[in-house]
Amino acid sequence: MIVAKSHELNSVITKKTAVALGSFDALHKGHLEVIGSALSFAKKNGLLSVVQLVEKNESDKVNTLDKRLEVLESMGVDIVVVEDFTPKFKGVRYGDFIKEFICQKYNAAAVFAGENYRFGFMAEGDAEKLTEVCSEYGIEAFIQPCVELDTIVSSSVIRGFVISGQVEKAKDYMTRPFSVSGEVVHGKGIGKEIGFPTANITVPKEQIVPKDGVYMTRINFHGKSFHGITNLGAKPTVGINERNIETYILDFDGDLYGKTIEVEFLKRLRDIKRFDSLEELKKQLEEDKKNI
Repeated sequence: MIVAKSHELNSVITKKTAVALGSFDALHKGHLEVIGSALSFAKKNGLLSVVQLVEKNESDKVNTLDKRLEVLESMGVDIVVVEDFTPKFKGVRYGDFIKEFICQKYNAAAVFAGENYRFGFMAEGDAEKLTEVCSEYGIEAFIQPCVELDTIVSSSVIRGFVISGQVEKAKDYMTRPFSVSGEVVHGKGIGKEIGFPTANITVPKEQIVPKDGVYMTRINFHGKSFHGITNLGAKPTVGINERNIETYILDFDGDLYGKTIEVEFLKRLRDIKRFDSLEELKKQLEEDKKNI
């Protein structure tokens, strides 16, 4: 899979394309249907499949750019165009966007978007305008209806699930668990003292995290997966108030310091609470381990 900026596409796009349009922050069920339709159309018609990712400088992302690229590569996308949401890009009128980006830079024969897709300056462009103007350039536009479960699937709904600790709901809407990745750093070593050594990663600044609590998780690194117990938040029993992500990995014995791991949040087990002693904490962790 090729990852490029739009100004680099002249040397990358060698034939007509089928383009999936959006920011695709959560890469949820609706997003996956849009992208899947573009992939199928490209394969059937001998086109390159292109996914546009609009990358905003925000701290409430559901997925990092790296995670989105990982998912898109696993789907078999040919080219991902990362558009930085700069003031210049933000100010492009919707008609100019179709002409300059979709026609000229993306070399599109067909475009795919969700019915609530908005684009261009002040979000003036919508699915109807996209279809209308693309037809003037001989480009087919395919508009995907919103996917609905308990409610319409959207990044904002998923964001709410994650922040409130409803990670199982988030998984249903995204088709995969919400996850956070980071480099394992040294902690205080207290977990090791009580027989529960932990891998610690810092809370990411550019991404949301679930509500503080103790979670059943899955830890991925170097192509291997392990179940774990993750404490997200402070550690009141030992007087540490700083939030971090601390994971005891079941059936694992090794050194992870300096390595990057992915923590997938599968289920919220309980609130964080203060224990009167480390022995009480150990008993609770043994109970958590049995539950997992």
